[in-house]
Amino acid sequence: MPRKLRRKARPRGRAFFVPAVAMLLLAGCESVTGVFGERADVAAHIASGAKMEPFFVETGRFELAGYKRFRDPSSREVSIYIEGDGLAFLDATTISRDPTPSDPVSLRLAAADPSANVAYLARPCQYQTAERLSGCSYAYWTNARFAPELVKEMNVAVNAIVAASGAARVRLYGYSGGGVIAALLAGQRADVVFLATAAAPLDHGEWTRIGRYSPLDRSLDAIDWVQAIKRVPQVHFAGAEDRLVPSSVIKRFADRVRAEGGDVAFVTVPGTDHYCCWDDVWPALYREWVRKP
Repeated sequence: MPRKLRRKARPRGRAFFVPAVAMLLLAGCESVTGVFGERADVAAHIASGAKMEPFFVETGRFELAGYKRFRDPSSREVSIYIEGDGLAFLDATTISRDPTPSDPVSLRLAAADPSANVAYLARPCQYQTAERLSGCSYAYWTNARFAPELVKEMNVAVNAIVAASGAARVRLYGYSGGGVIAALLAGQRADVVFLATAAAPLDHGEWTRIGRYSPLDRSLDAIDWVQAIKRVPQVHFAGAEDRLVPSSVIKRFADRVRAEGGDVAFVTVPGTDHYCCWDDVWPALYREWVRKP
């Protein structure tokens, strides 16, 4: 991930300004070894292989990291992939101090997307220096992972990506908790033309109840936003072997959207659990369920 997140020395790059809300800046191409560690190197390797450039977005409350590949501004459309909750817990009871994902699944999916304009957006507090991470509340990857103020900041970042790409239409994708963020954003934006999620707890009230997890009492729940989200064509994928986010949770959301007259598909994907192997099946899923008509 970019050194840019250190704040002390802004690397060279072109700035794209979103009036009064945020700016998206390209980062330099310096090595990140020893700055963010092994997890950041994994992300940098994936992005490099897909010819995606690093960037950051200052949103006010957060500095969000990401990667982009903008090849055709004339397409007027951008696909944005939102990362999951990352390494939120070290074990069943120990909260991680750094939520940066060990395996950035959404980045792997973004790297495989054949669209002209693609961006990957990490979640707040992921891919941060130790200095910046010390100012992050662990609530933002536990019970407040979908908090209203967090969704607002993610929306600012999406605005910056849209402005930088020159897009008029947005296609939102999200893995796990990133799928919940994507759904909530779809319910708040008029420019979203498609929504796809994978292994996302779209009814986290039901998810925490059946899994006996602590309730996400400071978070918005996507199922409460069905009326706003239903206008967006959407598909929700569930892992056939996923024991962390059971398919019943995802189907419950899709059924609610369908009952409200929304254009929605629910797909159970064989050979996948919560972590494996979404990037392997994504090209086939994309061709069958996601590609544009």
